[in-house]
Amino acid sequence: MKISEKIKKFVNNPNKIIFSAYFSALITFLFAIYNIFLGLYYADSWSISFSIYYLCLTCARVIVILIERKVNAYPQDFAVSIRKKACIGLSIFMFFIDLCLFAPITLMLLRPKAAAFGMIPAIVIATYTTYKIIAAIINYNKAKKGEKLTYKLLRALSIVDALVSVLSLQHILIMVNGGMTFEMLVLSAVSSFIILLIILIFSVTQIVYVTKKYKRF
Repeated sequence: MKISEKIKKFVNNPNKIIFSAYFSALITFLFAIYNIFLGLYYADSWSISFSIYYLCLTCARVIVILIERKVNAYPQDFAVSIRKKACIGLSIFMFFIDLCLFAPITLMLLRPKAAAFGMIPAIVIATYTTYKIIAAIINYNKAKKGEKLTYKLLRALSIVDALVSVLSLQHILIMVNGGMTFEMLVLSAVSSFIILLIILIFSVTQIVYVTKKYKRF
């Protein structure tokens, strides 16, 4: 089998989304720790607040992975019921966590600080953002092939993770390139709240989808 065919098979195999979730959870956790370091080293409240968000995102992924590992040994009907209840609970949890993103965004806009970050943090966050966007696309394709709600939730977490990473990249690029000017303030306000609005709409859509799926069975 050619390498291109193997890659295509991996991308289109819905069961591999759990395997990729392990790696994604580890990367997100390490990125959260890195943001804590940046926040403490540069006295940046944005990085600290976002590290908390990434830790919550990691916990959500780990819970989904653990549930999926456990329910495979249960009868099919019972396993489906557990997946649905867990997905509803985690979808609601992520919605309220997404709402909390208003705080760091508002803090960034109301209390802009002088540039402090170097190029290394910018490269690290740019690499993380690129990886998360690619992972979100791959997981989206995988989840379309599977019927399990846990796959759909992991897809949703991947998409939200990618969108939030764009906010992180925007923030650090502002810091690296001279800090917050008035023009940059306007642009950041518009782009940040548009991304946040997309995240919230996506979270609400996820809750509605899971709830309808739960009532159907």
